[in-house]
Amino acid sequence: MSYIVLARKYRPQTFEEVYAQDQITQILKNSIEMNRIGHAYLFTGPRGVGKTSLARIFAKSLNCLEEKNEDRPCNKCENCLEITQGSSQDVIEIDGASNTGVEDIRDLQKELLYSTSNSRFKIYIIDEVHMLSKNAFNALLKTLEEPPDNVIFIFATTEPHKVLPTIISRCQRFDFKRIPIKKIVARLKDICRLEKLIITEESLFYLAKMADGSMRDSQSLLDQVLAYGRDEINLEDILEIFGTVAVEVYENMMQSIHDQKTSEVITSLHSVLEKGTDLQEFLNGLMEYIRNLTLLKIGIEPEEVAPRELEQMKSIAELFNEKELIYLISMLIRTKVDVKSSNNSVLLAEMAFIKFSHIAEMKSLEDILSNLDKIPTQRASAAKPKKIASPQQNKPTLPNRQERKLHNNVLKEKIESEKESERAKDLFKDLDLEKIKQYLPALAKTISKEKIVIAKELKPDKLTHFDNNVLTMVVDKNITLSQMTRSQEWLEEVFSNYFGHPIKFKFNLQALERVKTQMNPSIYDIEKSNPELAKNLRKIDPNMQITTLIKNEY
Repeated sequence: MSYIVLARKYRPQTFEEVYAQDQITQILKNSIEMNRIGHAYLFTGPRGVGKTSLARIFAKSLNCLEEKNEDRPCNKCENCLEITQGSSQDVIEIDGASNTGVEDIRDLQKELLYSTSNSRFKIYIIDEVHMLSKNAFNALLKTLEEPPDNVIFIFATTEPHKVLPTIISRCQRFDFKRIPIKKIVARLKDICRLEKLIITEESLFYLAKMADGSMRDSQSLLDQVLAYGRDEINLEDILEIFGTVAVEVYENMMQSIHDQKTSEVITSLHSVLEKGTDLQEFLNGLMEYIRNLTLLKIGIEPEEVAPRELEQMKSIAELFNEKELIYLISMLIRTKVDVKSSNNSVLLAEMAFIKFSHIAEMKSLEDILSNLDKIPTQRASAAKPKKIASPQQNKPTLPNRQERKLHNNVLKEKIESEKESERAKDLFKDLDLEKIKQYLPALAKTISKEKIVIAKELKPDKLTHFDNNVLTMVVDKNITLSQMTRSQEWLEEVFSNYFGHPIKFKFNLQALERVKTQMNPSIYDIEKSNPELAKNLRKIDPNMQITTLIKNEY
């Protein structure tokens, strides 16, 4: 007899052998006992968690010849044995990926007309039902809603979002969960005992972790271990068989990152890669390790961690805070993306791990930025301009965000600013137009750091009157008038803060004398008004007498 892989050899044959799906198995058992059998069921969930196996067990229970037996299926009667072997004419398993068209559904509908041979129900188990085409689903709708009394459909899929909502609404849906690591370990222990294999619990825990919640995957991995040909298997053998990284490597690397030993971090990375470990797999493993450290920091013990490793991980977790661990995970995610699309993946990984070794510096930078965010800031706007120092300062400057100091220095500057404000009030106690003109150049120089266009217009000869705290200023262009008007409120507050008086602005548009324009002047006329232009024109055409249209604009 040919060899049967463990996943088939130890496939669940009763409801009790289906792990981690207690709620679903209880509902199905009760529906049989209460004779409340639906006409369509949808089993969804990850791979290898028992969807198809439970569909077979449910089919055997419905067609078991030992109807009075409470522990159905009996797995002894003719129907149970045929369903187990896959030879039953009344329980038909269909691969959805191979029968995707409308014609396949029509053939199935023709088969529904035939009665059962030796069973109570005719049951169709369609695996990977999401692979059916949209037309095939639509062809199945009417049959699925009102099938013959003795027909039951059981659909299984790993991608329920691809199944039409009209199909789902006609089924009883059951969502299967991932199988916990501890239950996978328990099942693997039973199999190893039956197969007479001596293996450490750490090794089984590692296999269960690699299976990612899939019982079938864990049994396939155990098949590889059995083929290794040793009577006793330990964790070192597991790591060698699957070429994975020991948890001690991650521990040492995290310790080196904390100690800022860049050379040790890069040496560890090179050592892992030289053993043939895939870089993406290594990054995934390190990310999973840091994720477990993060859970420990918030008081959660991850199930994926073996008891022997837990204490050591707790000591490593104490070396970092939550922000640092989150930063490392985010950098690893970014590195994974960059490595995948790069021709020099090792270089990118090296640069990332060098950054990791300087995480303490990254932390201090974050603290500085967070402190800066707490400092009250003044934003220059039309409503709230920055306060300008008084003219008593040698070099008055507007506050600069890049030069803003820590909170205690800001408080000190605030006190000094208040003192300067008092001195400004004394200096400009008797403020008049001449005094404003005197200090205007220094103020304009300061304003130019914020609004250079406005500052260029602030000239003493443009200030004409200052009466009742109203400062009159003339402008010579409409566009200038518009700019000054938009910034009027801001400008008034700047002047008020500077001179210590409430100052309002009034802008007048200066009427300019229009220059007479001579149309079609001769070269001699041009020589009188603009000799340089006439000289250039003669270079272009020495015989020029006139007829050049020149339009003087102003």
